[in-house]
Amino acid sequence: MNLTNFGEQFASKVLSKAYQDAVFMGITNRDYEGEIKKPGDRVNILSFLNAGELNDYTVGSDMTVAQIVDNEDQLIVEKRKYYNFSLDRLESLFTYADNIPEAMILEHAKVLERTTDQYVLDKFGSEAKAGNWVGVNLLVTGGANTNASMVTSATGGTLTVDHNNTVVSVPTSGTTVENPLDGNNYLGGFETSDLYKGVRLLSTRAFVSPWYRISGITATNSVTVTEWDEATTGPDFEEGYTLRGSFGGDGVNFPKYGSTGDQSLFSQAGLGYEIQAAIATSVTSSSIYNQMTILAQYLDENEIPNQDRHFTGTPAIITQLKQASQLQPTGIAEIYTGTVIEGRVMRVGAFDVHEAAGSRLSFRAGHTVTAGVDSLAPTAGATGYILPANHIGFMTYADKWSESRVVDAENQFAKKYQGLFLFGAKVPHLRRKRAAILFGSV
Repeated sequence: MNLTNFGEQFASKVLSKAYQDAVFMGITNRDYEGEIKKPGDRVNILSFLNAGELNDYTVGSDMTVAQIVDNEDQLIVEKRKYYNFSLDRLESLFTYADNIPEAMILEHAKVLERTTDQYVLDKFGSEAKAGNWVGVNLLVTGGANTNASMVTSATGGTLTVDHNNTVVSVPTSGTTVENPLDGNNYLGGFETSDLYKGVRLLSTRAFVSPWYRISGITATNSVTVTEWDEATTGPDFEEGYTLRGSFGGDGVNFPKYGSTGDQSLFSQAGLGYEIQAAIATSVTSSSIYNQMTILAQYLDENEIPNQDRHFTGTPAIITQLKQASQLQPTGIAEIYTGTVIEGRVMRVGAFDVHEAAGSRLSFRAGHTVTAGVDSLAPTAGATGYILPANHIGFMTYADKWSESRVVDAENQFAKKYQGLFLFGAKVPHLRRKRAAILFGSV
């Protein structure tokens, strides 16, 4: 083989194989404008902040012109990975002219595929919309001994909780709370695993605030929160408030300013709080189909198109799905039809299902478990995988094989191949609603 062509052919074949097998290719889009030339380059993603209006037409009256507001997010090509390996045994490397051994292509493509999949899949846990998580919620009702309060800020607010009039502290001296949703005891307050999940205040289960995004853990009894899209103003905000639904609602509808004479939920005493998917839920063959229908419901409620929806799971999760009774026997053809491309192994409902093996999917621990109300004896909560369901419009991905060359090895009669691969991904805030998360363990 002519070594001047080796770099070009190696890069082309490795990319082709990685693109064919990688999960990220099937669950992201490339709808951006701009060109990648070097690390740190930015490309633009166009979004529209409002929809066009459909108005009644009156003969003889002028039509109102609706203003469509657009916005550009910037995707930064932040990741750079390189190959640098020796080509000193050319006689064993190339068995035929113009042929690179298949094993070499497969090995390097698998490394690239795994690296990019990990990068893309890791973003779901921090970018999916608060309120779109499926797991076991941690519910702490309000009353004389428990109080959750919210103080608004320019970017959202700070939520603080007290239990038994005692500030929640570290696990060895914290407060145990019994979760009525599963009957188990957990450490009250907040943990690092709650970051980017949803939290809400509640007066009763029928009168709550919307889900707010936990943007920072400032203490075990205090978190900063924002809106799911990090907006602070708009027609759906009450005047003077930087969080939507400040006067509460039934969990679905949040009337502005509530009813006549109502006060802001934030000014009420004795409130409880609820953390969404604080505990990993068990995923079994008898539960997974129902769990996926809830994921679909969240996307439906956010008016996300039924087309181009995807679900990604580990091999063990996919096995549970294949064994689900709801897919037997009528689902057999749907499960096993088609070749595996971009990790796609089956189709369930409106979801193309992808398998992410190895360490591609990220995971977190659930809330700390305690022995009982009178005895902490804390133990780590069960670890759960971040299993994403998303529309392809959720995340935009960009990459480029920036450099590909063969150079002389210093102090050796040998050659070296060097390649530089650049990539990055971005989730515009308004598109966070296009993803939902199953926080599950097998």
